[in-house]
Amino acid sequence: MGEITRFLFFSFLIIFLIAFVVLSWQKSEDEIIKTRLLEMGYPEKGYIIVNNTIRYPDGSFVVLSDPPKRYPISAYEAYARAKKYLDDTYNVKLEKHDYRVYVDPGTLTEYQEGDKYYWMFEIRFGKKNSEGDFMGYILVDREKGYCRIRGLFG
Repeated sequence: MGEITRFLFFSFLIIFLIAFVVLSWQKSEDEIIKTRLLEMGYPEKGYIIVNNTIRYPDGSFVVLSDPPKRYPISAYEAYARAKKYLDDTYNVKLEKHDYRVYVDPGTLTEYQEGDKYYWMFEIRFGKKNSEGDFMGYILVDREKGYCRIRGLFG
């Protein structure tokens, strides 16, 4: 009886350790976006002023002009809006074919076109539970939150 108990204990311990290691490797979408924001020079807390621009930890910013211009859409909100836009526009139709279009949070970048500022993410297309193939970009207006696609879809 002692060998069975020992075997069960060590089996449980090994399974627990493997699960702990796998879960610690996985990052949530918010952690990925936070890492990208820090890489792009946004502060971890508070705010910083760079080139007449006040930058906040969530990715929103204010341009110090006369009058000041506020861009309130955070990187987190942009990601949520991009996901919702793709879900409502494409994924509802693709679901019955076991395909999906999704936003990759690790590709978060800033994009400027004229005097418009955008959050930009890569779009991937593929079967559910696959990495998918690159299909273009989704741009989220940092002032109003509107989404638009660049790439194979538009």
